[in-house]
Amino acid sequence: MPKPDPQTVAAAKKRLAAAKTKRDETKANADREFWAAVAAAMDSGELLQAEACEAIGYKREYVRRQLLEFRSAAPTVTD
Repeated sequence: MPKPDPQTVAAAKKRLAAAKTKRDETKANADREFWAAVAAAMDSGELLQAEACEAIGYKREYVRRQLLEFRSAAPTVTD
């Protein structure tokens, strides 16, 4: 197979970099949505932390750390 020309290589690299950026953003958004749902279920009193952990298959310490990180990154509403 012949080596592609430099312009083709540069264009392909640019497309792959854009695809990776989009994938990373999609993953980050999905994580935020997931932890928001976990936090909402616990904050509303629907589930205790132990029950939420059982439902999602994570250990309590991991959930605690993720929720701390999620809540610290969430924008705050001030009046």
